[in-house]
Amino acid sequence: MNSQETGEVMVGLLTLTHPSFPTPLLLSSDPTERLSDEPLTYGTISRGDTYTFCPMVVSLPDDLGERAPAARFMVENVSRKIVEQIRGISSPGIAKLELVLGSSPDNVEIGYPDFQVSRAQYNANVITLEVSIDALTDEPYPAETFNPSGFPGLF
Repeated sequence: MNSQETGEVMVGLLTLTHPSFPTPLLLSSDPTERLSDEPLTYGTISRGDTYTFCPMVVSLPDDLGERAPAARFMVENVSRKIVEQIRGISSPGIAKLELVLGSSPDNVEIGYPDFQVSRAQYNANVITLEVSIDALTDEPYPAETFNPSGFPGLF
């Protein structure tokens, strides 16, 4: 994966889930194999799931200490079906990104689970999903308030 030159192809597998979706939306960044002839569809089969090929650009999460990890997925708008599902979302969905090698799509090399889709934009060419992980820095510390009703032995 980190070689200067290699014959391997890194494939991004994007899984979008939302309570309003009947089934998760599965997208692949690589046309690994032909899935059907009519209509002509390419994609990747990984662990028994079929991921449909959509050209995409993935901006991986950064590792800055002052904010929660965030990523951006830009999916080329090749299907009205995808836009209809994205348009129908009124609450945050969940996105999972997995990176596999084209020669071994059943082995996940790197996984980024449980991103929350915080923003979705689309136009005639591209769907842009901004995703992030809930920041633990937003959680109160300590979690409990030390008062006589909750901790009577301390007073």
